[in-house]
Amino acid sequence: MNERTRKYLSLWMAALALTAGGVIAAPSASAAASAECGVRASDGRLWCENQAPAILRSGAYHEANITGRLYSTFSWFDCWTYGGLHGGGNTTWYHTKGDWTAPGYDGWGYVPADWVNTPSSFDADPSARGLRHC
Repeated sequence: MNERTRKYLSLWMAALALTAGGVIAAPSASAAASAECGVRASDGRLWCENQAPAILRSGAYHEANITGRLYSTFSWFDCWTYGGLHGGGNTTWYHTKGDWTAPGYDGWGYVPADWVNTPSSFDADPSARGLRHC
């Protein structure tokens, strides 16, 4: 192998190593963000994974009007309240702004806690974890 071929191969291998390193590093940063579920001190909001599409309601009960939907699977919630019993076996509901707004509404609404990937210990008293009560 001549010197020129050796240089070309070493540059190619270095570029491949850098590219592979970038591809491997990117998902870990994304995975870390989506694995987060807690109240950020910087904005006082709960940031957590959620089921999607999640229906937002005008009140914290299933019979309330639909105000919007969350299509994202990692969202923020600005407060919580008690409401109707839901599939999670508790009455905690989280408030947020949807990705889609129902006609005649502003897109703000409540999601039952069983659609947000919070642990039941968090749902039992979100204020103890720093999230304000609505």
